[in-house]
Amino acid sequence: MKKILVILLVFGALFNSSKAQGVYDDFVYTRQNVQERKVVPWPYLREADVFWAKRITRIIDTREKQNKPMQWPKNPLNLIFYNAISEGKLTAYRNDSFSSQYTIEQYQNFFSQPKPVKRLIDPNGDPEDPTNFTIDTIQIKLIPSDVIKFKVLEDWIFDKKESRMFVRIIGIAPMVSPQVEGADIGLQEWGYLKYHKDANDFDKSDIREILVNMEVFNRGNDAARVTYDDWFEQRLFSSYIIKEANQYDNNINETAEFKDNGVAALLQSEKIKNDLFEREHDVWEY
Repeated sequence: MKKILVILLVFGALFNSSKAQGVYDDFVYTRQNVQERKVVPWPYLREADVFWAKRITRIIDTREKQNKPMQWPKNPLNLIFYNAISEGKLTAYRNDSFSSQYTIEQYQNFFSQPKPVKRLIDPNGDPEDPTNFTIDTIQIKLIPSDVIKFKVLEDWIFDKKESRMFVRIIGIAPMVSPQVEGADIGLQEWGYLKYHKDANDFDKSDIREILVNMEVFNRGNDAARVTYDDWFEQRLFSSYIIKEANQYDNNINETAEFKDNGVAALLQSEKIKNDLFEREHDVWEY
């Protein structure tokens, strides 16, 4: 019995050691902290306790200095999402209502474009002979590194029972700028991903279950590596608001007042951000 127990302990140690291999495999100690983390569920929220709520859409640009850790070459967020979807661990949805799904193949072929390529018929023939060429057509596909921005859908909620304002992320959409026949068609959502699935939703994982074991670079301390779940839950990113819920379902820059004025649209974004922070103070009574 003791021999069996020893064998089980040895196998368990080997398993934990292999599981702990993260983005750094050359540390002098076994790194298990991030690999063993579990998602901390949100506290239950009753509808009756929601005094005020507002749906906000914002953009995270990974080229900003504060967001540079999201492009960390050892573990970039765009590659994490792409691999999780390609492996069937995450479901990509076509819209922000999460009502229609992409298949893995549809997702990988999102805005793929045919491109004609010249090919030598006879590799040993005359490369200057125009009759020695044929035209092949290949598909140019988007790749994870094409994603440099992320759209974040979130709800700002004032809980009258707790007397506090808090924010819950609903979904995240990688953003790309594909070209169609050489023309730039602007930013497009490369699928929407559920940040935190419903209690009755058993279809695959949500973003938090994937990111809770994914390290993001910590500028201050390699031994205190945070996860992407910490990154979003603690709101360590920098972003700007592009939309608040309205009857026309328009972004700020789609309204007549701000359509041709980028500076005014940016100022409106800052105004909305300031209003959110003041809202909690305004609902208090003294």
